Amino acid sequence: MENSNLGPAPAPEADPTDLGAAVRTVLEAVRDGVGPMRVTEIAHEVGSHENTVRSHLAQLVDRGLVLARTAPAEGRGRPATLYEAGPRPGARTAEYQALAGAFAADLVTRGAGPAVRARAREIGRSWGQRMSSPGPKGEGADLESAMADLGFGPERDGERLRLTTCPLLDLAVENPDVICQVHLGLVDGLLGPEGAKGEAELTPFAEPGACLLRVPNRH
Repeated sequence: MENSNLGPAPAPEADPTDLGAAVRTVLEAVRDGVGPMRVTEIAHEVGSHENTVRSHLAQLVDRGLVLARTAPAEGRGRPATLYEAGPRPGARTAEYQALAGAFAADLVTRGAGPAVRARAREIGRSWGQRMSSPGPKGEGADLESAMADLGFGPERDGERLRLTTCPLLDLAVENPDVICQVHLGLVDGLLGPEGAKGEAELTPFAEPGACLLRVPNRH
């Protein structure tokens, strides 16, 4: 991408089983905090040295489990870094990453022509249709909750959804034409018969922190 600052963050992974006890303790302290925390506050909570906590936080930030941002400047000196819990992984994020990612990776090897893009959208549509099938009580999947469950971090912004995380971000950065078609197809399937018109529009890497999704007016 020309501007790596644009677009969503990686979707959070399910809490890894390979986190050491000390790293997990730091994660729990951040999650239990009432707001963004400084390293000094986290170190106090876990009873560890600040440099050790910084190392643990770096691991958690790399894995999307903790978010870091710069605090507003206060006087002289370097502004502090604030840490807060990242979004929790959706129940189906790992499943979507594994299966849709495998299909998409295979498609990427075939180029990015119209036929490949059409096939990518069809793969996504099949997945969305499966999710939107009525459950035992007759209910289908709500678009926003389903997208959250798959790791897209949707945020309503008027008529648009801001997709703040992406479960296939690495592939999408390298091959947006193919991967974003998978995501568009997913939306088609989740929308049901209305989605079959293919009117959903996805603008990848549209702004800092998000891709933008527009869906047909359902009213």
